[in-house]
Amino acid sequence: MDLPLATLIERLRVDEDTLPTLLQVKAFVVAATSSAIKNVVKASHLHYLFNCLHTNDREQIEVTCFILNSLLPIVDPLEVLMQLSQSIQNGLTHQSDVVRHLALKELGRIITTVEGAGALSESSEVIRQTVKLIADEDMSVASAAVNFLSDYGCTSPNIARTLLSHDPESSLETLKAVMSKSDAIRYRVFEVVCNIQSESQEMLDLCIDSGIISHLVKELSDDDVLLRVTCCAMLADMASSQHSLNYLEQAGVVSKMVEMLKNSHLEPFSDLYIPGVIKFFGNLCMYSGPQQVVDMYPGFCDTLFNIFDSNEPSNKQVAIETIGVIGIFDEGKLILADQGQKCVSFVKEICRIMSSGAQDMRLRAVNVMGQLLDHRQVNPEKVDAVLPITLSWYKLISSNPMDAILSLCKQPFLAIRCSGFHLLNTIAGCSWGIEAMSGFPTMTEYLLDRSTESDKASKEAKYEVVQTLVQSPRFAHVFGNQNYLKFRQFVKEGPFYVESELSTAIEEA
Repeated sequence: MDLPLATLIERLRVDEDTLPTLLQVKAFVVAATSSAIKNVVKASHLHYLFNCLHTNDREQIEVTCFILNSLLPIVDPLEVLMQLSQSIQNGLTHQSDVVRHLALKELGRIITTVEGAGALSESSEVIRQTVKLIADEDMSVASAAVNFLSDYGCTSPNIARTLLSHDPESSLETLKAVMSKSDAIRYRVFEVVCNIQSESQEMLDLCIDSGIISHLVKELSDDDVLLRVTCCAMLADMASSQHSLNYLEQAGVVSKMVEMLKNSHLEPFSDLYIPGVIKFFGNLCMYSGPQQVVDMYPGFCDTLFNIFDSNEPSNKQVAIETIGVIGIFDEGKLILADQGQKCVSFVKEICRIMSSGAQDMRLRAVNVMGQLLDHRQVNPEKVDAVLPITLSWYKLISSNPMDAILSLCKQPFLAIRCSGFHLLNTIAGCSWGIEAMSGFPTMTEYLLDRSTESDKASKEAKYEVVQTLVQSPRFAHVFGNQNYLKFRQFVKEGPFYVESELSTAIEEA
């Protein structure tokens, strides 16, 4: 079986009309298994296939790319790089977007190993050609180049230097040349650099030394509102690691963001970029705590609630997620409670969305409600102050909160059903939550009934609720010793236990 394939591919060297042979190779590849041809195809064979791409015939290009996409994954990536580097480089500059995609995909496979990434870093011209594809007219090719260069640069500081150092052999000058082509392309380069800097302080230092990060920061003051919108969103994503946040504070970004919030009422198009600013401060809350944000800008919560009340779905979503982040922490819960009726109105609306909103918004609402009621991040010294707050929010869910939560757990949509169990699990971790669950009729029977869930995710989600209850030191006292033993047995059996028919018959007898 191996001889025909090798022979067919080698015939491509001499055939003047290569398409019929290519179609034969394609048919062979489709019919064969990967294991059957794994030891047959070598990088030297693929060289003949790459040569078939030197044509304007669209069908020949597509058939060749199909074959290469099938065969390349079964050849050692280092062997491909060593023997086919020029072919890959030619693919990056090919007139067909299909071939450019193929070349980028193979480069992505090569860097999945440390050895492959290291070897590729020696091929500076290949990397430079890839950088140029950031400016490709085909957006999917440009996006693939951004993703590849991000992954490549994140591999190690030494490899990041081949992109960002001031060494003549690096691709920094090519990056800067590409940046100058247009605003959209410049932000693609910013995306690559922001992805790389997120890895570590050392990577961030390389990005700072390149001058590209400081260029991004300067754009926060640009008069072009649309550029400012994109800049705010990118800086918000960048603020998702502590080392990045420290740099942004030192670079004056935090104070600039505060200024933008304070002056937003003076800007006619501020509603376009304020969601990005809000997301930025949400990330700041995660690392520095909500109180620091409120100290910097006392009107922060007011701004959040105003954005939540807007009719723009994307803005509303950002506000919901940011309030959820604030509400995770004890100080955040206290800050929100201090907002009085505004916070009460927010929680009521979240509860309404939980029961009757669009599916994606329902999921966000349930998640935020879980963050507001969660006690895991509460300092033991603050528990007494926080408990009445979370209980008051729980009571706003409906006239019968536990019934509303269980109705989520019984929804036909898996994502909503699991989110309902996650919310129930959060409540099981509260002292008032155990009381509320114990006082709800049929709660014990429902949690112990394994037949209500048929899929893996919901079985695990329900199991976590029972496990949380059993781990509570108050559970036996509230639910009773007999129920404690049943719940403990449920946990011991695991989430996927199936009772035998014999056991069921004995139990019923």
